[in-house]
Amino acid sequence: MALKPPQISKNEVPEQAWEDLLPAIHSLWEPGQHVSAIGATGGGKTTTLIQLEDGRRDVVALLTKLRDPLFAELKKRGYKNCTSADEWPSKEWHPKVMIHIPSIGLDRHSTGRQAEQVQRILHEVWRRGDYDLYVDEIAELTDLLKLDVNLRVLYKEARSSGVSIVAGTQRASRVPLEMYSQPRFILFWRSSNREELKRLAEMNAGDPELVRSVIPQLDRFEILVVDALEGELVRTRPPKLGR
Repeated sequence: MALKPPQISKNEVPEQAWEDLLPAIHSLWEPGQHVSAIGATGGGKTTTLIQLEDGRRDVVALLTKLRDPLFAELKKRGYKNCTSADEWPSKEWHPKVMIHIPSIGLDRHSTGRQAEQVQRILHEVWRRGDYDLYVDEIAELTDLLKLDVNLRVLYKEARSSGVSIVAGTQRASRVPLEMYSQPRFILFWRSSNREELKRLAEMNAGDPELVRSVIPQLDRFEILVVDALEGELVRTRPPKLGR
């Protein structure tokens, strides 16, 4: 029987240093296994996922904001900039690329054109295979660009092509259920939002109730890492970029 609050304290979940946890995740993470990061803006989702991808070889980062703050950081980390699938080089030339596809306007036509270009990237990731697809805010693809069906299929079919979706979100109610049910690793930041905590029922992990009780107790920059395959939980504190 799952323990209920206030019986469970976050201190009952072991804490591990980030520098020790990171290589452990990389040693367990197989091609086609996904990673989800869920938490409010300002907690460190982006910096955590960027550091996670530093240890991976073949990565395509999808940037959809007009002035995306990730652009400078990824360029500094060796990512090749592209603006379309046609510019996307082979892995032999550039194993890490960022593909910048912003909307050129606020009207429906501009959004539709952006959705078509992003959809082509999703198809190309699936076709090429053996990539990490990094999406900083997946709700922009599902809620704004209406690509939820494409992403749901990619989540379910990616294992066979070795594609790992590494995605973050602050709007848990507007993302595919597969963001909870399909990943090997799920990273949670502090939250007490009822709607977000309800989504934990979709987790493919041993004890969603335990996870639900710990998340509201986390400190601002502390995260709960769930290995859904092994049913293991650990708390950690990733450092800021540049340390």
